[in-house]
Amino acid sequence: MTDASSFLRSALTLLAAGLLMSSCSSAPKEAAGQAGPPKRDDSFWIGDQVAGSPKLVIDLSAQRLRYYKGGKLVGLSPISSGRDGHDTPTGSFKITQKDVYHRSSIYGAYVDAEGNVVMEDVDSRIDPCPAGARFVGAKMHYFMRVVGAVGMHEGYLPGYPASHGCIRLPTKMASIFYHATPHGTPVQVTGNAAYAKYEPPVPLAPVTSEKVKKPKSNAPDGGMRPGSRKKAPKKGTVPPGTTLYL
Repeated sequence: MTDASSFLRSALTLLAAGLLMSSCSSAPKEAAGQAGPPKRDDSFWIGDQVAGSPKLVIDLSAQRLRYYKGGKLVGLSPISSGRDGHDTPTGSFKITQKDVYHRSSIYGAYVDAEGNVVMEDVDSRIDPCPAGARFVGAKMHYFMRVVGAVGMHEGYLPGYPASHGCIRLPTKMASIFYHATPHGTPVQVTGNAAYAKYEPPVPLAPVTSEKVKKPKSNAPDGGMRPGSRKKAPKKGTVPPGTTLYL
């Protein structure tokens, strides 16, 4: 009886050791249906070969835009929504306008006859125009109007909500979504930007395997820094490629 008990204890000890070694040699797996926290470089698009009606869901808390076709998630992109005091409205909307070379009629810069920025980050409704200057609206390439003056467009993503209310997108995703989205597409805006966590910034045209062709414009650009309200004189002409964003 004693020998049998000793044998049983030895067998159980060996079995436990084997299970422990097995668990240490393999990486833990996520539970089915559970995903890790969103990453800043998680953009993707697989919608070209997927049929079905499109729908855009913008999550202000996560600072993400999710693109669905026929109920299937086919696209994802980080965003930068409205900053405090310029909150992006929530609710159910539809795309009512598309303009690949859109410029803001409200926000931009005052420039002189030579194209020098006299005053940056202006609100044309309240900031008086200096003598001899003119207003140049902020570029908003791949613009799709969502509600009122608010739309989604190409823009700089500093890693937090920073716009005047619009939804900024990286160049690549702004172009993809623009060409894939017809007028009347439903847009659902949910969440609260106050809960958004700081993330690494995303450049206008991140390095990708797909070449991005940016729209060209001959009109002068302003030199506004995203999120800035400082109005300072600029010396010289605006550098090529400098872009204003709502």
